[in-house]
Amino acid sequence: MSNELVTMVNNNIEDMKNNEGLSLPPDYSVGNALNSAYLILSDTSKGQPLLDKCDQGSVIKALMNMAIQGLSPAKNQCYFIPYGNQLVMQRSYFGSISVVKRLSNVKDIQAQVVHKDDTFKIGGKDGVLVVKEFEPSFENLDKPIIGAFAWIEDINGNRTYTVMTKKDIDTSWSHAKTKKVQNEFPEEMAKRTVINRAAKFYINSSSDNDLFVKAVNETTSNEYENDDRKDVTPTKRSLVADVAENKAEKVESAEPAKEPVRTAAKEASSNDQESVKDEVDQQNLFDNLNDVGSEADAE
Repeated sequence: MSNELVTMVNNNIEDMKNNEGLSLPPDYSVGNALNSAYLILSDTSKGQPLLDKCDQGSVIKALMNMAIQGLSPAKNQCYFIPYGNQLVMQRSYFGSISVVKRLSNVKDIQAQVVHKDDTFKIGGKDGVLVVKEFEPSFENLDKPIIGAFAWIEDINGNRTYTVMTKKDIDTSWSHAKTKKVQNEFPEEMAKRTVINRAAKFYINSSSDNDLFVKAVNETTSNEYENDDRKDVTPTKRSLVADVAENKAEKVESAEPAKEPVRTAAKEASSNDQESVKDEVDQQNLFDNLNDVGSEADAE
């Protein structure tokens, strides 16, 4: 069943490349990325695998989001997180860098955090904010983060700076569905936050394929509460239905249908039940982060 799912996602990506103009990095292997994701989703070393725990439709959407953006879990560019029975794919700091560099109107991007007592000066040029001076110090690396900044250089060589204070960053994190990863890896997450803000204009003003732009925006919105989720799997036929049909064709005798997974709204029958469920989900969430800690080591 799972191998069929991976094969169908792979075939669907190929169809998008051939018929809908989807462009992927020349060195990106969809098959390798999907196989890496499958190993992660089927891992049983920390309990029930995500493939069994999560709704199949959400698994397909997460895999499609990953492949459309050209991300690989083997390179720590993304990880998979369960929210209840719904699986979402989130970009890491490295994934955000990779995605922004793929935009046709972007030449380069960099992000840095500013610690207390670092030399950091901003100014204005032609009415636009610029970072005039930044000099970090080894002695300050263990001091509190007071802000972060990013610059994006477009194809014409023009740089646009984005600066966020720690208060700005905390405000952004306050809307996130979970904050544990921010607390454990604040430097990498601060960089990713300022990159996401800096890239908004370039993402939505780019001439890149709509499938790619939608997937980028969908992945970002999945991290925050109260966002309307948009389906970025624009297939002519439901992949969920395809997988179910293929499985049914191989089963000689039909088994009694299992009770369908209830929606989050139906499951919320009591506040007490939700409280327990949330605690379990938060624990499982970070049990299944794909070595996100290696980002801090690599940096």
